[in-house]
Amino acid sequence: MKKVLFICVISITCLFANAQQNKEQDDFNVYTNTMGNNAHNAYDQKDYAKSVTIVNEWIDNYNKRSSAFKQNNIGALQGMYYNQACYTALTGQKDVAIDYLKKAYSVGFADYAQTKIDSDLNGLREDKEFKAVLLKIREKGDYSYILKNSGPYNRKQKIELPAFTYQSASAPELVNFKNKFNLDSISGKGDEISKFKNLLYWVHNVVRHDGSSNNPPSKNAIDLIAVCKKDDRGVNCRMMATILKDAYQAEGFQSRLVTCMPKDTADFDCHVITVVWSKTLDKWVWMDPTFNAYVSDDKGNLLNIEEVRERMVNDQPWVLNEDANWNNKNKETKEAYFNYMSKNLYWLKCAAKSEWDLETRKDGKPAIEYINLYPGKFTTIHQPKKVEKGMTEYASNNPDYFWQKPVNN
Repeated sequence: MKKVLFICVISITCLFANAQQNKEQDDFNVYTNTMGNNAHNAYDQKDYAKSVTIVNEWIDNYNKRSSAFKQNNIGALQGMYYNQACYTALTGQKDVAIDYLKKAYSVGFADYAQTKIDSDLNGLREDKEFKAVLLKIREKGDYSYILKNSGPYNRKQKIELPAFTYQSASAPELVNFKNKFNLDSISGKGDEISKFKNLLYWVHNVVRHDGSSNNPPSKNAIDLIAVCKKDDRGVNCRMMATILKDAYQAEGFQSRLVTCMPKDTADFDCHVITVVWSKTLDKWVWMDPTFNAYVSDDKGNLLNIEEVRERMVNDQPWVLNEDANWNNKNKETKEAYFNYMSKNLYWLKCAAKSEWDLETRKDGKPAIEYINLYPGKFTTIHQPKKVEKGMTEYASNNPDYFWQKPVNN
């Protein structure tokens, strides 16, 4: 049975540590791989007791490290704890195995798909303690299950919230952007939907995605494209969505960037996509420049975020475009995209204003107002309105407000 990979999670600060710290990390990576392979080789020979001894030695070594080092390598601990649960289960130590599975969960292990089918754990499946920890893992790592149990929205909710506004294509900065990159030619002379897709393709190709990159200080389409070319770098999904949002608005289409968030507040991996208002379809349309992706129903009709979310919850069909990909290198499959987006469609966040330099920090600039759309009883701000430096957040439970038709459309 395939065992969990050993993931060494290294913080950004570790990249700039001194040579001694780097050597410690390199040596530990080699040690972890060696011990993991040795344990798995013993497993292949059905010498499960030897596997247990090897992993215990690794855990003892890990526990002697500094707190900071251990935190940077928590992913390796997750894998070792899980594997030890399997090895001890195979030696008949049921209580010990369940305890190791609990330990794996306590340090962040959430691979429900693996745990659900792993034959090494079959001897534990009727135990109520195993069932309890398996449910906890499911509630953390089975994203489809989590989404389906998120609870309904409250479409009758009526509270005082900011109005959504969109920048006019006549704004000087948008006119300059359109002329500088000849966006009229890029969007083409076809219908509205073809223009949406052409601008999506252009952004996907003009900059590359790099999820680990820092955000440049100036966050508008012209400056983002310029810094990518000058420094031969990529930008994260938020910046790619910003460029596409600016391109749509320069061409006269109302657009927003929407942050798609997971339920787990300790999970900082969210995803940001662009939505654009279609007069033809009378709704917002999903456009994801990171993956060159848009989503349709089984008849080819483009879908919006709420429609995709509802289809995921209700197990209804949806289709990812065939040419969806990452950086023109890796094809993005529907299965991978479904898993990623089911995690990141638990709740949504969007700025009330959609404008040039939306998230560029400037002296004297008013606080950005964000609307959070939460399902069920879930929230992250625990109040209708949260004020922080440079940002004000509002809580909404009403998708009709969140996805309202733009004024003058």
